Amino acid sequence: MLKQVKQFVDKYFKVKKPHFERTIYWLKQLKPNADEAMQIAAYAHDIERVVGRPTIAFYRTHELNDPVYLKKHSNGGAKMISEFLKEHNYSKEDTKRVAEMVKLHEVGGTTEADLIKDADSLSYFEKNAPRHIEKFGKPLGKEKLRRKYNFMFNRITSSKAKKIAKPMYDKAMKLLEAL
Repeated sequence: MLKQVKQFVDKYFKVKKPHFERTIYWLKQLKPNADEAMQIAAYAHDIERVVGRPTIAFYRTHELNDPVYLKKHSNGGAKMISEFLKEHNYSKEDTKRVAEMVKLHEVGGTTEADLIKDADSLSYFEKNAPRHIEKFGKPLGKEKLRRKYNFMFNRITSSKAKKIAKPMYDKAMKLLEAL
């Protein structure tokens, strides 16, 4: 099913997103025996962004980690991936698990969701943080990005993930200061 989910997600985004692959990579670094449901959640956690991605105008008046948007994003993604998995006769139990992980991937709260959240943060610092400086740095300013980076780093639950993320976080902060 993971292969089908990748095709489904990639079709919506038109191009392969390294963030999704790297989220699976980091999940496996944190939990080498992560099962297919966890890998599906890791790959599909941001599927809602194909329909609900905020604009620069939105972020001028909201934080990059706006809690209302993040809840809408997470709930919408959980619904989208659940519908896809149900249509493809994926196990009901695993569909429920995937939905729960995607729903909680921004805030955590369960062991599995915490792993997805931590892997997402690692991939964010590795792949997205430098792009966000280019995309959002000038229009939104350093302080908004600094708050986003702090949010993404401070939400990491596991000490292993925090240790891995620290040099990437520091690099992102240095890039931000050079802006």
